[in-house]
Amino acid sequence: MYIVLISWLALRTGGDVTSVGKVLICWQVLALTVGPFAGHLIDRTRRRRAFAAGEMIHASGVAVLGLIVWAYGPQPTPLAVLYATASFVSLGSLLSYPSSQALLQRAGAAALMRAVSRGILAGQAGNIVGAAIGGLCLAALSMTACLLVCAGFSLVAATLTSLVNDNDDLGARSHGAHGRDLAQGLSQTLANPHIRISGCALILAFASAHASNALLAAFTRFDLNLSSETYGFLAAMYSGGGVLGSVVLSGLCNRTTERLLIAVGTVFLAAATAGFSSAHTPIEALFWQGAIGLSFTIVRAGCDVTILKTVPTRMVGRVRSNIDAAIGVAAVAVYLLPTLLHGFAARDMFVGLSLAFACGSGLILWLQWRAAKADLPQPGGDSKVISPSPSCVRPRD
Repeated sequence: MYIVLISWLALRTGGDVTSVGKVLICWQVLALTVGPFAGHLIDRTRRRRAFAAGEMIHASGVAVLGLIVWAYGPQPTPLAVLYATASFVSLGSLLSYPSSQALLQRAGAAALMRAVSRGILAGQAGNIVGAAIGGLCLAALSMTACLLVCAGFSLVAATLTSLVNDNDDLGARSHGAHGRDLAQGLSQTLANPHIRISGCALILAFASAHASNALLAAFTRFDLNLSSETYGFLAAMYSGGGVLGSVVLSGLCNRTTERLLIAVGTVFLAAATAGFSSAHTPIEALFWQGAIGLSFTIVRAGCDVTILKTVPTRMVGRVRSNIDAAIGVAAVAVYLLPTLLHGFAARDMFVGLSLAFACGSGLILWLQWRAAKADLPQPGGDSKVISPSPSCVRPRD
């Protein structure tokens, strides 16, 4: 809901698609610069408390923006205010998301594929409701009321952490040297080829999500000539495809592998983005947006399971934050596209992104082939075992 509201507010204030990217880029800059240190902080504290603190920060930033919009009344809210509040809100996200991954790893240790699929299903369902509510609220309520409703959801999320059993959130907290802990997190991220492949695939998947955030409002308004209500449903359809993918993956959790999910998902992502760039009617746009969301979920499920199987619980915060920092680099490039390609329509940018995703999926397939070749037994020696542990094995602490 926040993405829908802030994107429409930025578009209304700045008047063009570049305004949306400049506001949404705040999270990516912080993920790149502050994210690794936030992950280190998460690994040194209880994940339940870190998640609650992140959601409280998120709620405060959104509520403050709502009050500022109310204070300005009919006058446009300065873009500098949007940048400042977006940066503050992003600090909360940097704490809450890696913390939720660490909690999920412990809760679903016996069957990670099923746990990750259901976790993505819950998140995508929330995205659908949030995006749809955001579009409807924009049509029926003031921007201030919309933002306060959005802040309320974060407060509910923070409150729900009281239901988590604190004794299960042991989190293997480290008290060693800060520099050594950061170096260990970076080494863990880069050393294992399966984590590297997952990181590259997640960069592609989240680049598609960020492209939707940055370009969908302009694509809806200028290329399709549709209203804010339709924009909300288009944004929700991305998660609609994700829900479908999560349901399917929950049923196939014992019949597929993470490697196959990553390979199929990245190829499908490029094809679906190309299809979306050719949409000229609301029905076509809804269909292809759902297909992109479906491919995103397939890739994310395969990558999340691989990471949570491979990474020790005590290092999940650092590894996820390092990957988020890499995702942030790609996202910055995506959000700068409207500025760098000033004069190009959002449709043209989606065409270019589909070509980039096609190249990226080819790279993923090549990296998987190399990793599979390295896993094969070497002539005259022992096999080189670097693959993740079976999903029925509890992650090592």
